Amino acid sequence: MHSTSRPSTLILLAILALVGAPTARADDARADVERVVADYVGLYAGSTLERWSRLFHPAVVVAFPADDGSITTRGLNEFVERQRNYFATGRKISERLENVRIDLGRRIARVSADFVFVDNGEQRPGTLGLHLAEGQDGWRIVAVLFSYDAP
Repeated sequence: MHSTSRPSTLILLAILALVGAPTARADDARADVERVVADYVGLYAGSTLERWSRLFHPAVVVAFPADDGSITTRGLNEFVERQRNYFATGRKISERLENVRIDLGRRIARVSADFVFVDNGEQRPGTLGLHLAEGQDGWRIVAVLFSYDAP
């Protein structure tokens, strides 16, 4: 009887290992996405803008609705250049995220958050959406959608 219980014990251990593996990968993915989101805010400064820009996939699309009802879109180079020019004005600029929610899929993630953009002490709240994908070089932001709240 002792010899017949051993194979079933090994099968049970194998099943438990397989069941635990996706959970561990999901935990790793969540931690990796949380790190990108933290860097999205933490590296948003003139001195670290080059590192900040590497959070984005080269083909990222940044979109926001304009006051005239149109939708403005920008690619990575234009988006980063606008940030660089804004920081070059010497204004004290920062951003913080609140109410962050992360939804994970298979090698994709959707992040939604309220944001507060601070420009020389003036706070401008809005809503932010980030879409991320995991590629060979890790997690990258592939789409950014944001909107400032109505004044």
